[in-house]
Amino acid sequence: MKQPKVEIITQLAIHNIKQKELAKRIGEREDETSRAINGGDAERFERIRKKIFDYFQIN
Repeated sequence: MKQPKVEIITQLAIHNIKQKELAKRIGEREDETSRAINGGDAERFERIRKKIFDYFQIN
């Protein structure tokens, strides 16, 4: 089972970027990106997580 928060935080550390920079790179708001990373379950957070997973090429 995927643990999105752990995987995303790990990728942020590996690539040495902050959530703020990630939000900018994927074209999303900082607060929405943070909620998506922290497990928000609304459809928009699922969409943002998918963008993050695509960005970091997480399967």
